[in-house]
Amino acid sequence: MGGKLTLSVEGLGPFSEKLIMDLDTPLTVLVGDTGTGKSFLLRLFSVLLKNLRTTLDARALENDLTSEFGHPRFVVHEENEMGRVSLSYSNEMLIDVKVHSKPLVTSEAYSDFVEIEGWKGSQPYIELAERSVMAPDERIPLARYVLGASWASPPPSASAFTNILLDMRGKEHWLLEEMLMPMMEEGLLPRARSYFSKGIVAGYDARNISSAAVSLLSLAPVALRLHEGRALLAAVDTVELHLSPLLQAATAVNLARWAKKGWLECEENPAPLLLVTHSSVVLSALITEVEEGVKDKLVRLPDRYRLTEDDVKTVILYREGRVVKWDVGKGIIPPRYLREYARFL
Repeated sequence: MGGKLTLSVEGLGPFSEKLIMDLDTPLTVLVGDTGTGKSFLLRLFSVLLKNLRTTLDARALENDLTSEFGHPRFVVHEENEMGRVSLSYSNEMLIDVKVHSKPLVTSEAYSDFVEIEGWKGSQPYIELAERSVMAPDERIPLARYVLGASWASPPPSASAFTNILLDMRGKEHWLLEEMLMPMMEEGLLPRARSYFSKGIVAGYDARNISSAAVSLLSLAPVALRLHEGRALLAAVDTVELHLSPLLQAATAVNLARWAKKGWLECEENPAPLLLVTHSSVVLSALITEVEEGVKDKLVRLPDRYRLTEDDVKTVILYREGRVVKWDVGKGIIPPRYLREYARFL
């Protein structure tokens, strides 16, 4: 059983009130209306994980916050003068940060807007953070960059993701082909020993490769962390990007089973999967998986890795006026906006 990774946010981005997210199950699904802060939370996770290091460096953290969000003081919620974000593991604080909307007068010029209140730079946590991966919503162009097309320098939130995918490509890792297997099973791709030596990439400009294939390849780092464990987090934003409904369903269920497999078989620190989605297809497939198990040739892992209700929970973000609220429930819970959409139809 893995430890509990917890993110606490208050007074930052859209969150004027405190939000506490515990990732203590194999799969946590994050859903909510547009603009409620789903991607914002993933980017915060990423910046904090990147800054877990042996040497405390407020300037490096401030620079990463600036790269992600603009100047840190603009991240603070408009009704606050200060926001706070912290990351802990099994109730032990890893990093606790204050972000000020006005210059903070201190003897250290570099901490004008960012204060690190508490911090634990112990080596085990640093190693786990370095092995974590975030697949942000830029993952498709980033994957094309890894495949050989041009792309500007990856943002801080994507550095681990791109480095892992580059390493997997260099080693022609078996998981790259495994991620494409649903397309092979459907006859959408020919089978090949390696898709990098004589498959979809060889002889092609990476910008012309099927977007669905790139989307699936871009999820390989996430599957790798779930398979190997010993990471604080594996996460993906909008798994449904460029995938047909059938591939959306199969990919979500496959990733969920990878998460359960890691939770059962990794001796220590299995990586929890944080899945952000808007797709009713993805949610419906996961509901079917939890309630009765999906039986389809596109689902690659056997039934013993099927998720039950105790293995998954849903964090729902919603607005009441201008305030973002949150709720947590066991299992897969369709968000309000999907129910409203169904009523509209």
